[in-house]
Amino acid sequence: MATASKTTKILLAVPVAILVLVLTAWGISYWKMGSSVARSVQVAGVNVGGLTPSQFDKKLDLISSDLSKLQVKITTPASTMDSKAEKVGLSLNRGATRSAAFAVGRDGSFVSKPFTWVKSLFSTPKVPATTQVDLEVLAPSLVALEGDERVEPVDPKMDTSGDEVAVVPGTPGSAVTASDVVKALPSELAQLNKPITIRVKPSVIKPSITDAKVQALADTANKVTEEPLVVTWGDKKAEIPGAEFRPAFLLNNSGDGLKLSMDGETVAAILAKYTKPDANPTGVRFDISNGTPTPTGGSDAQVCCGTEAPDLIVEALLKGEKSVALPFRTVTADEGRKWASDLGVKEVIGSFTTRHACCQSRVTNIHRISDLMRGVLIAPGQTISVNGIVGKRTKEKGFVSGGVILEGKHTEDVGGGVSQFATTMFNAAFFAGLDIPEHQSHSEWLSRYPFGREATLWYPSVDLKVHNNTPYGVVVWTKYTDTTVTVEMWSTKYVSGEQTAQSPTSGCGRIKTTRTRTWVDGHSENDTFYANYRCG
Repeated sequence: MATASKTTKILLAVPVAILVLVLTAWGISYWKMGSSVARSVQVAGVNVGGLTPSQFDKKLDLISSDLSKLQVKITTPASTMDSKAEKVGLSLNRGATRSAAFAVGRDGSFVSKPFTWVKSLFSTPKVPATTQVDLEVLAPSLVALEGDERVEPVDPKMDTSGDEVAVVPGTPGSAVTASDVVKALPSELAQLNKPITIRVKPSVIKPSITDAKVQALADTANKVTEEPLVVTWGDKKAEIPGAEFRPAFLLNNSGDGLKLSMDGETVAAILAKYTKPDANPTGVRFDISNGTPTPTGGSDAQVCCGTEAPDLIVEALLKGEKSVALPFRTVTADEGRKWASDLGVKEVIGSFTTRHACCQSRVTNIHRISDLMRGVLIAPGQTISVNGIVGKRTKEKGFVSGGVILEGKHTEDVGGGVSQFATTMFNAAFFAGLDIPEHQSHSEWLSRYPFGREATLWYPSVDLKVHNNTPYGVVVWTKYTDTTVTVEMWSTKYVSGEQTAQSPTSGCGRIKTTRTRTWVDGHSENDTFYANYRCG
């Protein structure tokens, strides 16, 4: 019995001794490990066992470098895209990898740690490299890798080219998205010696805004422009058809969401069209003394509109308002004269003189209309109307009764004779190379005028209009004697005109006169004028 009891005690003591031995060995090993990585540990196949933290970080640098160069194959049903880990934003998560490596031999309960340590004596603890993806690198790389296979979605848009604002529907796109790739990429890598191959399927990418949203805004644009918009500035107003503004509508997809907006320049152009800003708002004229042209006269003018006018119109339209008061700006007479002085009025570019008998009543009218037209400035791009400037010829304005041709008959009326001035001015503009958009010949040729190259006036239906087609100001300067009237066009030489053909050169019927205009750059063009003389 004593022997058996002794044997039992020995058998019980052996495991205890082994346990004590294991605990002692583990304690010594744990003490020696200190802050270093546990023995035999590998990270992604790289031995890091026993390394101090600083040594381990250097090893991580190498692991990170190897990972960045790892080949990545992104396979879709249509193609395979080859790249590198660093190109698609895949990199080592140093913090997570470091934590996992240093946890070996330290994780677990106090009871389990010794046994984990024993197990490590007979195996190699393997820690994978934890990865992370930088979307800011991945997203543009995918666009470049897909190339023509990537189909970008197209947002719906407004079409303002027709009578109404319409919608061009959006279309979806198809592409490998960053989200698709992130889900497919491994979050851990056991080795860094094999390419990473992932399979993804392109996703359907919807437009960023819906057709319905754009349609609602297009409907609003059409609704708020159904009726005219009345704009006022100072004591003036203009009524602008609402539909005129439809081409100005835009979609504004800002941080506040999709909204209607309008293009300010387009609105300003529409406003200018209907408010008809005067090219010479202050009415400045010229005086020419001793061959020197000088701007003179004029008065302060209120013109449409202030710089904020387009914004106010946009605001009114988008609110559904039917009228808007616009600020005006004042152009002073001094500003008008300063502007005119820079228009290059310096020399005669065209001149013509016609003759008449002395001392007739019609001469009074020729002199009077010459006085009223003397010094008139035609700004660049401006068209002037003789009827518009002079108005109806009345006795109150200094006109007298004189001979006229009315409906083919010679008779008398107040202002008779002003056609001689019209003919003279027509020819001065003709030889100055200026555009003459409106003129009418007499119904019969009068020998005091050039054949086929003359004009008449009758208020308000028969007018003479001259357009300044040069970049300089043009001044109408008039002179007269008892037997002559002269009209000069003063400006800077830019174009000149000459008669180069006429058919027929005498008689009656329709007379065609050809003018050749030659510009200072050497090029030339022809235009034609017509006179209609009754026969018999």
